[in-house]
Amino acid sequence: MDSKKVFITGSGGFVGKYLYAALKPGCKVFGIDKVKNNFVDDVFDICDEMRLRDALNAFKPNVIIHLAALSNVELCEKDRELAYRNNVSPVQILTDWVKGNNARLIFISTDYVYDGIKGDFTEEDAENPVQWYGETKLEAEKIIATLKNFVILRPTVIYGWDPDGMNFFMQLYRNQMNKKAMKVPNDQISNPTFVTDFCRLILKIIEARDLNGKYNATGPESMSRYDFALRICEYMSWDKNLLIPVKTADLEQVARRPLNNSTISKKAYESFDFHFNDLDYNLKLIKDDINRSHPVLQ
Repeated sequence: MDSKKVFITGSGGFVGKYLYAALKPGCKVFGIDKVKNNFVDDVFDICDEMRLRDALNAFKPNVIIHLAALSNVELCEKDRELAYRNNVSPVQILTDWVKGNNARLIFISTDYVYDGIKGDFTEEDAENPVQWYGETKLEAEKIIATLKNFVILRPTVIYGWDPDGMNFFMQLYRNQMNKKAMKVPNDQISNPTFVTDFCRLILKIIEARDLNGKYNATGPESMSRYDFALRICEYMSWDKNLLIPVKTADLEQVARRPLNNSTISKKAYESFDFHFNDLDYNLKLIKDDINRSHPVLQ
């Protein structure tokens, strides 16, 4: 990977920070985001077409990893134009640039392209998103699939230690630290995906230069969001009584959620000679991170 020049959109976000750090030792990395931090080399909005093209032309990457997106599902449903502008329009710019510069595009999509009816979704199943966020990601996938050299990854519920972030683990962590009850749906089933594992997979994909296509990229265990929260609390010795199981319908959200959206990632595991670790193993890693960052929190 030492010859690779990797351009990351959304490098200042949760996954972006982990990915930037993982790639830095072996690649030339350039990250962009709307907000400056140690993992961002240039600050601008992904919707700024001129700035995006200028940054690409200046760095001349041979791999682009497109993470930046409007992932707030409720906001996407309420402001469809904003969602399209963030989740689809930049993809056309990136795709056009890749076509003209012999580069490779790795796109981070979502399991929300599935409708959550039957569960155990594979890449062979028809996409049928039930909300606008999923629609925009699927539209982006279709644009990217016109390329010769692309990989589309569909992760879900990416979790991990991120003191500044709002992934599910961190929401649960903050509520536990504040002794605050948390409503958690018990009818949304998915495969939680550990951020470090996900980044390791992306590194494998960069090395496998000749493999292209779309891949589910999720953890090995299917569970409801409530069961996921329970497992975390049990491992961390947190207060399970603060968890309130609810039905998704009771949350009265604007955007529909897929319910049985469990996924099978066998294709990615076999194609890239890769496996995700199980939940308990990953929670041990997170617990070690917490103890290093906050030694008083056991």
